[in-house]
Amino acid sequence: MDVRLKLAELQKSRKRQLPIDESSEMVEQQHRPEVFYSDYEIDSEAEENSGEELIKFDQGFTDRGKVAIWHAGYRYVKQAKTGNYWRCSNRDCSALAKANQNPIGQFVGTLGTKEHNHPPSIQKKISEEIRSKLKINKRPILAEVRSNVSDEVYIALGSDHALQQLMRR
Repeated sequence: MDVRLKLAELQKSRKRQLPIDESSEMVEQQHRPEVFYSDYEIDSEAEENSGEELIKFDQGFTDRGKVAIWHAGYRYVKQAKTGNYWRCSNRDCSALAKANQNPIGQFVGTLGTKEHNHPPSIQKKISEEIRSKLKINKRPILAEVRSNVSDEVYIALGSDHALQQLMRR
């Protein structure tokens, strides 16, 4: 079996399902009935399965000032229609999370079943943290801020001119 041909076959995106024989697992997956749950049923299932591990999310902000949550290098933004559900900030990614803000102000919740289709961007998180610190504390010297970061974060921060404009806002 040639590995390159197999990789090329896996990378192709098909709009239609290929005809498959009756003995494969794909047939079983295709013929499963889809079940839709209401929010009430989902909440009651979550209460019954309270043994699930709750994850603490880090809080951040988007470029437009909206609240975002971070976990393992992935950023989630709040879905407009639902209050507790968060989607990955990468539009092509279908990963979801369910999180609520507790009285202390921390976001706690669970991850969805779908996985991310892209690598985590840890340098983006670090650059966002530095940018938010620059907005709060407007006195630091840019060279001092840039000297303590890795090359990836240095590039993600942007130019000195952009950081000066950020501090003026």
